[in-house]
Amino acid sequence: MKLARRIMEVIIHRGTHQIGGCSTEIRTKSTRIFIDFGAELEIKNPNNLDIEGLTFGESNCDGVLFTHYHRDHIGLIRKINKNISIFMGSLTKKILLMQKIENTSRISKNVKTFEQGKSFYIEDIKITPFMVDHSAFDSYMFLIEAEGKKILHTGDFRNHGFRGKGLEKILDKFVGNVDLLISEGTVLNRNNRKNMTEYELSQKAKEILREYKYIFIVVASTNFDRLAAFSSETPRGKYLLCDSYQKNLLNVVAKDTKKFTSLYQFSKVLVYNKNLDEKINKYGFCMFVRLGNYSHKKFMEKYKNEKTVVIYSMWKGYLENEKNKDFFKDFECKELHTSGHADFSALKIVLEKTNPKKLFLYIQKIQKDLRKFIIIMF
Repeated sequence: MKLARRIMEVIIHRGTHQIGGCSTEIRTKSTRIFIDFGAELEIKNPNNLDIEGLTFGESNCDGVLFTHYHRDHIGLIRKINKNISIFMGSLTKKILLMQKIENTSRISKNVKTFEQGKSFYIEDIKITPFMVDHSAFDSYMFLIEAEGKKILHTGDFRNHGFRGKGLEKILDKFVGNVDLLISEGTVLNRNNRKNMTEYELSQKAKEILREYKYIFIVVASTNFDRLAAFSSETPRGKYLLCDSYQKNLLNVVAKDTKKFTSLYQFSKVLVYNKNLDEKINKYGFCMFVRLGNYSHKKFMEKYKNEKTVVIYSMWKGYLENEKNKDFFKDFECKELHTSGHADFSALKIVLEKTNPKKLFLYIQKIQKDLRKFIIIMF
């Protein structure tokens, strides 16, 4: 049973005192929606987030929007009551079906997809999704409009990736001033330093890929901008390899983007098989590997010599886990990574363009003393 409300509310359920686990609730007089429902990161025994009407009891939620497919934003999707509508980008849906992190029949039948820049309604709430640059390819910010108010929920974003130039145009042309800005602030605790761009990273990668004969690249399987950067800089004559799971993911993105850009076509990437051994031993190779994958580790052991290097191109925090660190133990290793998140200069652009009357930032360290959830009322 829905309860009538006298005022519009935004409730920040989690994400203020831990990394990940983001969830934002927006209520009008007659409608209740959520944006993201993620799992906590960096915690051995992460806490579940139970919300009446969403994860237990009689359903009282008109829809859950997901900004992108990273676990800290979508990791608790399986807990959402089965009769509640779920909304996400079409590529996110395809990736979830491939990763099988949730019952595939439910994803196939119950998930509704939206398109970049095309508004839709959940009851009296108007939602317009805008694709943004992030280390997850199919990432969106949401412009929420209801009861005469405008809310911009940025999700995770940045402007130093290959697709970052579109941010200001979106804000100028389609968003404008807002009543409330809800934004990530993941890297604002890092002394406001400017992030290296993906292009700058690709230039550094070029040098390493030419210096060594055998290169193993530890990279997230769905960080397609990073995969594209390494792919484009692999020298002519050197093989670029991955396994069938990674290749299938690359094919999905290539098919989705071929009308707009050639950056994500990955045509030179081959699936490794033993028939290639003689050629890759002779001419060298770059290979995408996944942290903790046993079969990848076993293959890497064959090339433990002075001609080999491991490039670690992921968040450094994962190496606090000793098992992850042991994955490339005794190999020469070079760290080459840039954040998938907005630095201070990017956040400043959003603040100046939207001129919000109220502001909320997801910054776990600065706000760690806040209570369990925060209510913002209009």
